[in-house]
Amino acid sequence: EVVEFFLEEVQLSKSTLGKMVVSFPQLLNMDTEVQLRPTFRWLLNIGVPRSKLERVLRQHPKTLGYSLSNNLQPTAAYLENEVGVPSERLGRIVSSFPQILGLSVNHNLKPMVSYFLEDVGVPPDRLDKMFYTFPQIFGLSLENNIRPHVDYLIHKVGIPQDKIGKAVASFPHLLAYNLENKVGNTVEYLTKDLKIPKDNVGKLVATHPQILGYSVEEKLLPTVRFLVDEVGVPETRIGEVVERCPKILGCSIDKNLRPTIRFLLEEVGILDKNVGTMVAKYPSLLGLSIDNNLRPKLNYLLEEVNVEQNEIQELLVTCPQLLAYSLERRIKPRHRLLHGKGLKLGLHSMLAPTDIIFYQRYGEGLSRVPALTSTIGVERPSHAGVQYYWNSDAKGRVKGPRKPQATEPGSSPNAGSRKIYRRRRKPSAEKS
Repeated sequence: EVVEFFLEEVQLSKSTLGKMVVSFPQLLNMDTEVQLRPTFRWLLNIGVPRSKLERVLRQHPKTLGYSLSNNLQPTAAYLENEVGVPSERLGRIVSSFPQILGLSVNHNLKPMVSYFLEDVGVPPDRLDKMFYTFPQIFGLSLENNIRPHVDYLIHKVGIPQDKIGKAVASFPHLLAYNLENKVGNTVEYLTKDLKIPKDNVGKLVATHPQILGYSVEEKLLPTVRFLVDEVGVPETRIGEVVERCPKILGCSIDKNLRPTIRFLLEEVGILDKNVGTMVAKYPSLLGLSIDNNLRPKLNYLLEEVNVEQNEIQELLVTCPQLLAYSLERRIKPRHRLLHGKGLKLGLHSMLAPTDIIFYQRYGEGLSRVPALTSTIGVERPSHAGVQYYWNSDAKGRVKGPRKPQATEPGSSPNAGSRKIYRRRRKPSAEKS
């Protein structure tokens, strides 16, 4: 009866069922009506996709041996009511880490949640996302893994105590990395190769903790080489660029960075010799989406504001951040206001001043802004609404460790110096 239930109702393959029995032989002695079927239906009801159920049971067949009333339901209730995990996310958590259903609420889950809230300083409103993003964190030992990792990140990496909570909340995977071989190796590269001051590395990691998940050899080195060799960022400023915008190292060279450079050269008309200087001044420029940011802004400035292209080229070399201003919330409202008053300003004078200065000078004071924006049908100007690659394309590109594992500090990071760049090549004949 048990075998028939798994093969026909649960629709497991014979090979999966065989592995489950070897791992958990008590399975064959369980009552189908009292234990197996109710648990199977409960898993589906909390949102475990039927397509992932076989993997869940193969990975942790003991799930079917847990008591619904004493284990499964209390665990789900705690995650939903105390941690704040949305009910629709429970299935995803169980699918990713079914072992969580076997953990004790009082002895495992509560102490860990309390530690993150009270000792680490994870914001309560980000606790739920932290756990459903990386539920495997519950499988780590609080004393042997998590506490040593947090201490290492504070005292060795240099993340400020008041920022460690937000860093962990935004990228909890870093608590499962090998401290010396993974984290230590990355920190060594940032300090020794890129010459970033040790005191600044912690602040950098706090801003973008995902950087500790990038492979030095496969991600950091190639991206830095691209910025120096092809973009032309001065070698003396590459550390400064990474400090100011560490997220740039998470962008794809072929899908994000190189197309943006091509756009600046071919469509904006920036000279090749000026691109590196522009990026050094405002590295976030390379994170701006071409289709959703750069091209629409360029077209609007050329066609609606009637700015000459050579003026745009000259101004961007000295003030590249002008392309980061929101088209809908800053460029259009200011242009329409000036146009309605019969005024024409230079591009820098129109966009660079703050809202307070601009609207007090040209908009009869800030009290007139709501009426103005209502009339022209756009929102009040601001810096919001700008789409970067790391808000969409690059999001989630860093992969965490395959499974939680205890990592004791001890093994030394890979030694040896690396060249962070090559001499910049002269542009080839094909490059425009």
